Amino acid sequence: MIRLFALYLLYLFQKIRYLGRVNLVGFSIILAFRNSSISIGKGSGLCSTPVYNLLGMYQRTILVARHGGTIHIGENVGISGSTIYAMKEIRIGDNTFIGANCKIVDNDFHAFEPGLNFTTDPLHLKMKPVSIGENCFVGMNSIILKGTVIGKNSIIGAGSVVCGKFPENVVIAGNPARIIKYRSIDSKE
Repeated sequence: MIRLFALYLLYLFQKIRYLGRVNLVGFSIILAFRNSSISIGKGSGLCSTPVYNLLGMYQRTILVARHGGTIHIGENVGISGSTIYAMKEIRIGDNTFIGANCKIVDNDFHAFEPGLNFTTDPLHLKMKPVSIGENCFVGMNSIILKGTVIGKNSIIGAGSVVCGKFPENVVIAGNPARIIKYRSIDSKE
């Protein structure tokens, strides 16, 4: 039985690619199911312990790709105690930081049709890719929903609920999130 479980774990982890040295602090949960994949760029770090992030980290970092979903995490990305769950595609650009307890999802998790609300069949779920550009910062406790596109050099305020397309060089905050400021990358803010 133990040997069978070990073989199953090897089967799961072959779809997870580390594209260089990756820092795993604490015990992160990383699962890529059948026909799904996860890639993590070099220099990236996944923090799953409050020892290194004291600002309200309540959970481990969890990455899940299933039903053909892909997660691509760029180089030098930092993620603290957040959940990223893909059934289609989630892309996080280089040099992006994701604060504690954030949730990033590309699907609704359940159907909204009567009688199907407990199904996880991807045929009945709405899914749209999520893209977070390079050099972004996602404040703690933020939620990024399906179909969101965030341009590079953008900041998402803590506790925001983000859905929609946003240009580069903006500060986004609120529920629902909206642009509250345009950034000038020539000056220091």
